[in-house]
Parts: sequence; structure tokens; C-alpha cells
Amino acid sequence: MIKLWGGRFEKSLDYEIFNFLKSFDVDKYLFFYEIKIIYVYVKNLFYLKYINFYEKKIILNSLIYIKNNFFFDNNEDIHSYLESRLIKIIGELGKKIYIGKSRNDQVSSITRLLILKESNKISQLLSFIRKNLIYIAEIEFETILPGFTHLQIAQPITLGHYLLSWNEMFRRDHIRLLECKKKVNFCTIGSAALAGNNYLLNRFLIKKLLKFKFLTENSIDAVSDRDYIIDFANFCSITIMHLSRICEELINWSCNKFNFLILSDKISSGSSIMPQKKNPDLFELIRSKSGRIYGNLFNILTILKSQPLSYNKDLQEDKESLFDNIYTIKNCLNCFRKSILLLKFNKKNMYLSSLKNFSTSTDLADYLVLKGLNFRNSHFIVGTCIKYCEKNKINLFNITIKELKKISIFFEKDIFYYISLEGSIQSKNNYGSTAPNQVLKSIKRAKYLLNNIIINFKNDRI
Repeated sequence: MIKLWGGRFEKSLDYEIFNFLKSFDVDKYLFFYEIKIIYVYVKNLFYLKYINFYEKKIILNSLIYIKNNFFFDNNEDIHSYLESRLIKIIGELGKKIYIGKSRNDQVSSITRLLILKESNKISQLLSFIRKNLIYIAEIEFETILPGFTHLQIAQPITLGHYLLSWNEMFRRDHIRLLECKKKVNFCTIGSAALAGNNYLLNRFLIKKLLKFKFLTENSIDAVSDRDYIIDFANFCSITIMHLSRICEELINWSCNKFNFLILSDKISSGSSIMPQKKNPDLFELIRSKSGRIYGNLFNILTILKSQPLSYNKDLQEDKESLFDNIYTIKNCLNCFRKSILLLKFNKKNMYLSSLKNFSTSTDLADYLVLKGLNFRNSHFIVGTCIKYCEKNKINLFNITIKELKKISIFFEKDIFYYISLEGSIQSKNNYGSTAPNQVLKSIKRAKYLLNNIIINFKNDRI
């Protein structure tokens, strides 16, 4: 083990303090990105003639060897670990790799490379989820489902339309991830500790070799900025919130009171004491992960909130919550992806539930508006109709035209089509609404938008 500092110190660091200060146990997960950056940096040192061809070849071959033979150590961090390994293998030549480079600019680029790589994986998961939701929506474009407001049956809708609302949530998440990826895609190498370096490094070449899109403009900001981690944590927080809301719906739908969803054995578990139980544990656990991810967002905001520029040791704490966010959001999205095609809907119960709670009352009021009444008077008349139905223990589908005419002379026999579930849904026939033909048009647009964002991710466009 070596230190990257210590020449002006007379005494060794206290052992327990050293263990508190070190970051190797966390940093080790970034080691292969460290190798990647040093590999490119050594090439740049060669172009600038700080090392010769022979030295470059020895160092690069040694880096490959270390990459393939990584083991845990008790170093302060991955930077000192790599240098100590190189020195053991190639001697004094290993000390040349840090010419003009600080851990400050390096660790920023390392975490950026990590987020860029993981963003592509997360994008693939979002693509799978959206593709499956659109696929099921196309199958269920006419299936009738009660729509809710305030958790009360409000108006009939189609299941396909409802599933597309979930796709819209994930579409916005996809866009947020793409925006985050653009903000992350900056190379900080060459900023050194905070002021830049004295060796005229070709930052444009380093950026190109590391496949970053942009260069940071200010060396002070480059080493102290962690906005990109906040942006990623924000993406994770909003995405898990969407997952949590959807899982809440699925939990409700699977319970006895709703009975809209039959749980597959592959995504549910049982009770240790009640043999009849089938519990939506997957959806409950995904729902609970929101607190964990929200905490990670608050963590990085708190770390940064009072830090003076530029780099401070506080920033060592930016990684654990980042790693946890990556692991948690990927795990949740992947498990949710697997569950989608296993959802089995109780269509009969959805239809019967849609008949309850006078769900087509608004259509009744709209009918009167088409007959020439203003909406407020129509609203009052329909309220009177509902009161009549409640007193006589009937619903709008049982009431007769004779009874309706006693309430308003504007009612005719064609009213019964307007207040049927099918008629109500068919009448919602404008852009983005629940009518089956509009759902099919929405599906076509959803497929186009999904394909478009996949292309943008591949090309790093926004």
C-alpha cells in the first residue's frame, strides 16, 4: 500500500481514523472506469512526450494485467491502489501515471462514465416496459374498466386507455433520463485539483478517447459539481414514484374488494399461517422502495448544500447513494418488466363494476346540453334523476323513459344509448381520449415516440 500524499507529514495517520477516511470499499466498484481513464491518460502523456513509446507500452500492458487480476486491498482509495499495483509490477515507471492529474477531476469523470453506462441499461428496461404496456393496450383497446376519481367510480373508460396512461408516465421518465444523460456527458479530466494543470494536456483528445460529448468549461466547477448526480437521483425519485403509484393500483385491483386482477403465482407469494392467501408482495416491495430512493436524493442535496468551492472531502459521500439508486431502480424496473405480461385481468368484474355508482351521469347531463339546455341546469336535472334512482333503489340502466320524462321533458328514447357504457366510451372521441378508435390512434403514436427515443438514446441526442 502507498499514499498519494504524505511528504510533509511526520507521523502516521491513526489506524481507526485511516479506516474512517478511506473510500476503497466503495470506490472499488468504480475500478474498471479508473483503468479506462488512466489508459487514455497514459496515451495522452505519450503524445505530449512525457513518456516514450516503450514506457507507454509497458504501462498499458500492466493496466490490462491489473484489470484482469483485480483483488481487494486495504488502500486509501482506488487511485492509490492502482499506483501501488503498478509500482510493484513496473517499478518507478508506475509513478508517472499521475503527471498533471488529480483525484478530484478523475473521480468526477469516473462517476460520469458509470452513470452514462447505467443510463443505457435503464433505458433498455424502460423500453421493454413501455413496449409491453403498448402491446397489452392494443389487445385491451375495447375492454371496459371503471375510471376512478377520489377512489370512487367516476366514468367508464377502456383498459387500453388506462394502460397507455402508465406508458405516458414512463415516457416522461425516459425523456428525463435522456436529459440527465446529456448533462452527465462532460469530461472533467485536465481540471486537476481545481485550477487546471501545467502540462498542456489535449483535453479534446481525452474527451474523444473517453467518448464524452462535451468538455467542462471551468476547472473549479468541474471538480466540485455534483449536479449530475442530483439529476440522476431526481430521475430515480420520479420514476420510483410512478412505479409506486402503478403498484398501488395493482395492489388495489388484486384485493377482494376490487377483484380486477388475478395474481400469477410467478409474481406473488403466500402467507406462513393462512394457506389461502396470495399476496402482491412484489408490488408492495417496489412501492416501499420509493422511501429508499427519496432518501438518496435528500442525501446528495444535503452533502452539497453548504459546501464552499471547490473540492471537499464531503464529496467522498456522493457514491454510496448513487450506487444504491442504480441498483434499486434497475432492480425495480426489471421485476416490474417481468410482471407486466403476467397480469391477468378480470374483465367481467371490471365491466360489472363500471355499471355501479351512476358512472354515466355526466353523459346524461351532456345529452341534455345537446338538447339545448345549459350545463348547470342539466347538472341539476341529472342530480334529481340520481336522487330518484337512489330512493327507488334502481340505477340509470333500469330507469324507464316514462320516469325520466317526469323529471325533464327533454329526455327521449335515444338517451339509453348515451348512458350505456359502450355509448359513453364511444362518445369520448377526441384526441387522447378513451374511445377505442382514439386508443388505437394513441397506440400508433406511442409506438412512434418509443422508437424515436430509442434512436435518440443510441445517438446521444436530445
